Amino acid sequence: MCSLHAFRAGCDASSIAEVNVLIRHIVMWKLKDGEGRTLAENASVLKEKLEACRTAVPGILHLEVGIATPGLDSTYDVVLVSDFTDKAALEAYQIHPAHLEVKAFLGPIREARQAVDYEL
Repeated sequence: MCSLHAFRAGCDASSIAEVNVLIRHIVMWKLKDGEGRTLAENASVLKEKLEACRTAVPGILHLEVGIATPGLDSTYDVVLVSDFTDKAALEAYQIHPAHLEVKAFLGPIREARQAVDYEL
């Protein structure tokens, strides 16, 4: 099978159909105090819950969660950068119980959310 990088480097065109296109999924959240926790505590709990998805959800190749550093200019509080084996893996993640738990947690503490998905 021709990898995407090998194809870009000159793998023959007949191998195009065999290439799995990785999907990068980036989400940023602006949080608020709530559920008996401060914004900073909510950010920390969110990070733990998202990182638990790393090993629970099949098809995740990379998952990184960052919390905005105090004193630096940031418009959002938490960012998720994750890579999936393909679109089907991202779609499976969206309905996985571990991800649904994250969404339920976020409901009362989320002020705003921005996301982008793109092929690598």
